[in-house]
Amino acid sequence: MKDFDIAKALASLVPVLLAAMWWVISSIGEISSDIQLIRANQMQLISPQGVIVPSPGNAFARQDLKEEILEHIHDLKVRVHLLERKGPDG
Repeated sequence: MKDFDIAKALASLVPVLLAAMWWVISSIGEISSDIQLIRANQMQLISPQGVIVPSPGNAFARQDLKEEILEHIHDLKVRVHLLERKGPDG
């Protein structure tokens, strides 16, 4: 333990510190590129005015759901009309 030299210990830590600094810098670069990619994808989903932009698949699914709901509404209107015509006497 008497031969311990602090200068040699610090000199041996320099490559480790440089590698750690390089890793941090490269990680920041990756995070920055990920953020740019996320923002680009977000611009495809949300307009600058904050309105959600529908995707084609989503638009087809919404159209199918709308048609199904309109069929149910029509069916209910017919049922109400028939019940009104039948009257309270049954």
